[in-house]
Amino acid sequence: MQFTKKLPKLVAGFAAGAFVVSMISTHTNLSLVSEAQAQATDEIIVTARKRSESIQDVPVAVSALTAAQLQKGNIPMTQDLGKLVPNVALHDMAYAGAGLSASIRGLNYDDTEKSNDPAVGVTVDGVFAANNGGVNLDLFDVESIEVLRGPQGTLYGRNTIGGVININRSKPTRELGAKFQVGVEEDNTKDLQAVVNFPIGDRAGLKIAVRDLNADNWMYNVTTGRNDSDFKDVQSHSIRLNADVTDNITVDFIYDEVDDKSQRNNLAITSNTLPFTFCTGIAPAGIPADPLKCASASADLSAANDYSTTYDAAPFGMTYETENLSLNVDIDLGNHTLKSITGDQDSFEQMIISSWGSPTIVFPVTRNIGFEQFSQEFQLISDFDGPLSYVLGYYYLDASFDQESGPVQNFVSGQELEATAIFGEVSYDIDEEWSVTLGLRYTEEEKDFFVRNFAGATAVADKFAFQGSGTIPAAGFANSVNEVYEDDYIQHRFIVERNFDKGMVYASVSNGFRSGGIFARCTDPVTCAPFGTEEVINYEAGLRLEPSDALVFNITAFMADYKDKQEQVTTNGLVCGNAASATCTFSLNAAEVSISGLEIESRYYANENLSLNTAIGILDSDYDSYDDGGVDISDIAKLRMAPEVTFNFGFDYDVNLAGGDLTVSGSYSGRDSYWGQANWKTFNFAQGPNVEVDSYESLDLSATFRAETSNGNQIRVTVFGNDILEEGGRIARPFDAGAFAFAAPAKRQHFGMKIGYEF
Repeated sequence: MQFTKKLPKLVAGFAAGAFVVSMISTHTNLSLVSEAQAQATDEIIVTARKRSESIQDVPVAVSALTAAQLQKGNIPMTQDLGKLVPNVALHDMAYAGAGLSASIRGLNYDDTEKSNDPAVGVTVDGVFAANNGGVNLDLFDVESIEVLRGPQGTLYGRNTIGGVININRSKPTRELGAKFQVGVEEDNTKDLQAVVNFPIGDRAGLKIAVRDLNADNWMYNVTTGRNDSDFKDVQSHSIRLNADVTDNITVDFIYDEVDDKSQRNNLAITSNTLPFTFCTGIAPAGIPADPLKCASASADLSAANDYSTTYDAAPFGMTYETENLSLNVDIDLGNHTLKSITGDQDSFEQMIISSWGSPTIVFPVTRNIGFEQFSQEFQLISDFDGPLSYVLGYYYLDASFDQESGPVQNFVSGQELEATAIFGEVSYDIDEEWSVTLGLRYTEEEKDFFVRNFAGATAVADKFAFQGSGTIPAAGFANSVNEVYEDDYIQHRFIVERNFDKGMVYASVSNGFRSGGIFARCTDPVTCAPFGTEEVINYEAGLRLEPSDALVFNITAFMADYKDKQEQVTTNGLVCGNAASATCTFSLNAAEVSISGLEIESRYYANENLSLNTAIGILDSDYDSYDDGGVDISDIAKLRMAPEVTFNFGFDYDVNLAGGDLTVSGSYSGRDSYWGQANWKTFNFAQGPNVEVDSYESLDLSATFRAETSNGNQIRVTVFGNDILEEGGRIARPFDAGAFAFAAPAKRQHFGMKIGYEF
């Protein structure tokens, strides 16, 4: 189904309906809104501009979800937000535990390499994540989430060229209490979550949160004749201390630990021609399998080292372990607030892949990646009482990684990153109606990179012996490379806004950048050559309308021009001094892109029981130029993960029932077809072009019953069905890893129950 053809009628009908509703509500004042409804329409407070303000007063394209909305919509993970927010696509990262592949307005990065920076920034409790690993979080104990669309560089810094996902977890209540939840689903899913709060005197509180998730695979393996067990295995622990040290100093300390040993439902694509085929036993229903590409004549290579070319050993395994520390200090200076935000992360990833290079060759690969990050940010925030208000700040980041890959494709690489920035954003109220905002940020950064590749003559036995041992084979390394990347950049944002009785309008121009660097899978001086900064200039206009207590209506239009867009290119090995039959992969500033679009969001409280919400995203993207080895392929290249239409229509119905409250929620969402990576010979139509991911619709339904016990505690029972329209067999997105291509299947419809208890 193509939604593009329906778009004019869809937008026109929605706009007409909203206009009629707004006119009626304006003249009648909708005085029939009940007390319960008025409670539901309490303003949503966001911190998109580093200060607390109503979402309707923010001249930025931002969507926000409260804890109550996340619970009603049964949104368990960060990636599930993509169903609710316009022009946003979120996926579980292909190769990383708790990793997030995020696309906002068509800007994305879908790779595990820490040398390349994400296009969408993520902050957790104020700490900016330097890479996209570990940010696909469990949302059980989240207070709110904000999704900011468009470049947000002046306040959030480097690599927010597409936008920012701002996650705020709940603070200790400073009262004795707890909440527990047990979730069960099909495929033997068991999800245990608990949060316990303790008071510490009158001025402090401690919160402990734990989670234990286990599940079998939801894909049936026809080779093994079962749904493979232990598909998901995640444990997490969190400790949070919040204390008023003095009357004007508040300290917030957080410790997180995550241990993720889950597998990945990724499929190895074995053919270079359309239609693509997959290994026998791992293909979804209705997709052809190629039995010749699933067995290896080199049986001794796999068997002796506990690798298997069958799905029985899982072609993708991922171990992810991380420890995170953060310390936030707020100092009340009277008419100013001074904030200190300190973050430290230490993580380890181990990726295990069994992939196939030919009918007779198996490529078992294990990659160990260690990552560390330390950041320090200071913010000075005015009290916003006068016509002049501002946020001033300083930011420092030190991040490094090292990785070791083998046993067949062996290399070691690493990088040290150091970045500093000073920033500020000043707003001035010209009068009661007009305001202007100017933001600036100056960033300097340096990346020191190295890679060491094994000599081609190194024996396979030596490569296996090296894996995990750190002992270099006698043949040593070849094509050793050391590179340094340095850059500085000035980001700006200028906003003009006009406020009126029922809302506000604004216009803005801003720019942003995505840092350059060196591609970590490079193999020689050619592929290890630094690539430069990716830049954007964005023009945006928005209307924030609240014509009554019952209706909120927001619309945003934007245009963006991207220069020097970073693209991964995999080409003939001769380019890199290798054999013609080999390949090499590297990153280049190869393209320029124009993007424009429209975003519509609304929430309407029809009566005291029923609320309706809508989110529609429209996106038009075109490559203006794309240099692929001296050939301009802009006429055939497609921006990846950039569907032309995304939509969500949802409802919440609340009613008193049997001494408690029943909420029935539904969400009908979908997106137009979009392009992704599926074959490393991306633009060679003789080998197979870009693969178009089919359009799809998703239907989620849930019913939650809440009641108080005789002692005043609360019990909650939720039954749900997610992706009810998904019968299985659909490829959610294709991607590549250089010379090898894979695909992620969409999860089929699934049903479950959650039981919660709170006191």
